[in-house]
Amino acid sequence: MKFTRILMGLVALFCAVIGSNLWAQNDPLRSLIDAAGDAKKYPDAAAVVVFDSTVIRMEPSGLTHVVSRTLTKILTAEGIKNFRAMRFDYDPASNMIEVRYARVHRKDGTVEDVSLSAMQDLYAPAHGIRWGGRMKLLSLPPPDVGDAIEVETYKKGFQIAYLGQSGEEDERYIPPMRGHFYDVVLFGGQYPMVEKAYVLRVPNDKPAQYEVYNGEVFASFYFDDDHLVYTFWKKDIEPVIEEERQPDPPDFVTKVVLATVRDWPEKSRWFFTTNEPIFDMNEDIQAKVNEITRGLPTDSLRVAAILHWTAQNIRYSGITMGKGEGYTIHPSTMTFRDRCGVCKDIAGMCVGMLRAAGYTVYPAMTMAGARVEHVPADQFNHCVVALKKPDGSFWMIDPTWAAGSRDIWSLAEGEQHYVIGSPKGEDRAAIRPFAAEESQTRITARWRANPKGDLVGTIHATGTGYGDTRLRRAAGDTPLAEQRRMIEDWLLKVSPAAKLVSYKVSDPLDFYKNMQFEMEVELPGYAQADRNYFAMTSTALRLVVGATRPFNLILDLGEEERKTPALMWGTRELHLDEEVVLPPGMHFVTRSDSAIAKGDIAIFRQLISDKGSHFKHESFYRSAKRTVAPEECGELIEAQKLMKKQTEAIWTFRGGKS
Repeated sequence: MKFTRILMGLVALFCAVIGSNLWAQNDPLRSLIDAAGDAKKYPDAAAVVVFDSTVIRMEPSGLTHVVSRTLTKILTAEGIKNFRAMRFDYDPASNMIEVRYARVHRKDGTVEDVSLSAMQDLYAPAHGIRWGGRMKLLSLPPPDVGDAIEVETYKKGFQIAYLGQSGEEDERYIPPMRGHFYDVVLFGGQYPMVEKAYVLRVPNDKPAQYEVYNGEVFASFYFDDDHLVYTFWKKDIEPVIEEERQPDPPDFVTKVVLATVRDWPEKSRWFFTTNEPIFDMNEDIQAKVNEITRGLPTDSLRVAAILHWTAQNIRYSGITMGKGEGYTIHPSTMTFRDRCGVCKDIAGMCVGMLRAAGYTVYPAMTMAGARVEHVPADQFNHCVVALKKPDGSFWMIDPTWAAGSRDIWSLAEGEQHYVIGSPKGEDRAAIRPFAAEESQTRITARWRANPKGDLVGTIHATGTGYGDTRLRRAAGDTPLAEQRRMIEDWLLKVSPAAKLVSYKVSDPLDFYKNMQFEMEVELPGYAQADRNYFAMTSTALRLVVGATRPFNLILDLGEEERKTPALMWGTRELHLDEEVVLPPGMHFVTRSDSAIAKGDIAIFRQLISDKGSHFKHESFYRSAKRTVAPEECGELIEAQKLMKKQTEAIWTFRGGKS
């Protein structure tokens, strides 16, 4: 088999020299290691990747052989700790990995081969999804600053997808969409990189389309009689910046997206064809659908009833259920029987039940927390439901996110791309942006104060959209016996002396009404008071800023100047209405009676007024974008800072004439 010039160049650059004596006498990679620099060049890095090379050969079936080689230089004591061992994850259902060799290049020029005999093959840590993923752990001889770790691995197979087939030997490593290849290659990682190279060899009848996003890379294309060869490389790569509330790295790290699939409709048809046999029914499922929808007069009510039954009754638990776990949507009968599954199984259950109710419904793929690009590579982490309406458009439904929510599609999932699996084939589409006013949180507080500074009154909390969801899940996830303690914990954010006299919480499983919390509260000594003086802070602001679980409006965005976008998930509005009946004769004397931070992305506005013995405070907050660009984050940070600052703003009142 012929090799192209670029492959020959990489082999010449990164070839492995055999024989420990030769390595000990002369390390041919030492010059690369030395030239990579030290901690002075990378003051914030524990290590630097000297090179990262990946060479992939695709067979006509879609089976891939992946050879990866890395050389990483230790820069600090932190780097020493990080490289005491190396971990290699794999899923035996769809891929295998072997470590071909590992070497420690000592700073004195000697090279130490690492024994692979003690490498352990263990179950990988798992939470929520337990599908039998495994990891190989390789202990390394203790490195020192200036040493470098070289590792070469060979991997065969594909990463977990939704669907696929499994069989004997190499058959189980062939990707679900047989005869095709797709990949998303990130040019960035935990450590800075001197150079990263990626080479893909495909049969000459399987051309790959690709596009570069979020930056630039070098690229070349060659072909011979049998193969097409794509090469991408980039030098001097900065480490991936980690900031609070950022989207997934593929949304801002330089990447190449490749696929041999022609377009999204082709992927859509394959997804439909592969799924169709899965949505089987039985008498028990049909009977449950009839029970759920009995007496409901409209499609909206029937669909919502099936959605909420699925969301509330199919537990999210990714236990191993059989062969092919991790990339197979389980039959509806299995999910109905076991009452558990992950997003794909919950969506499959909903599809089956809606079909039993007479609707035309398909599964769909989406990506929560990141974009799906134009190139039809596998860029999905979530499965949802598409109901076809009489006019041919689709009604998108997410039964996984609908647990504890009135919405059939979460208002924290706006602007997400999706691809529906249908017989004619669907293109990539996107959920519409959601306006901030669709997700409101409303707090009303009414107080009566006595001359001692005690406050007695009520707090009422409700919401719409995602504002309702936060309150509903706080109640629904808390046992009834613990609800009082939960609310008391919220009130501690207002005052450590707060006393909950009584409370009412609406039924979190009543999806026909907005969630309501009503609290009768005493705040002993909340205000500083004497005969001619009275001072207090806002109770409502302290509640909503301090109690993150039911409100989740103030989010940590890190430093004032961000380098990556901020993913707020949902747009939100807050409306606060607080009124205090003051002790007789008191009047408001603080004159800084308003505060405002206003922009296109976020706004916080506070208005204060007093009418005789009645003092009133109103606050309004809005965040208007789901994903906020780095240069726009200043507005958001300013508005949230002002809101937090106003929780400490003291309102003063005095007796006598004003």
